[in-house]
Amino acid sequence: MTTMMNATRALYRQKIAVERTLCAQSAEESELAARWAAAWHKLVQRKLDNMASRPAHHVQFSGFLVNPPSRVLH
Repeated sequence: MTTMMNATRALYRQKIAVERTLCAQSAEESELAARWAAAWHKLVQRKLDNMASRPAHHVQFSGFLVNPPSRVLH
């Protein structure tokens, strides 16, 4: 659960960086915010990849095997 919370926080920070990119007053400010957005995107994707690489929790329910969906940020 902590990893999901960390991924959620990183995704929120990425959203803020993208908003700063769109609302930038100068080209330099926009470029800096875009680099931050890219860095947060990499962090979010790495956290989601780590979550996906962990062994899936299998739940037996009425003879069906349920796997959680894979998490991939596009």
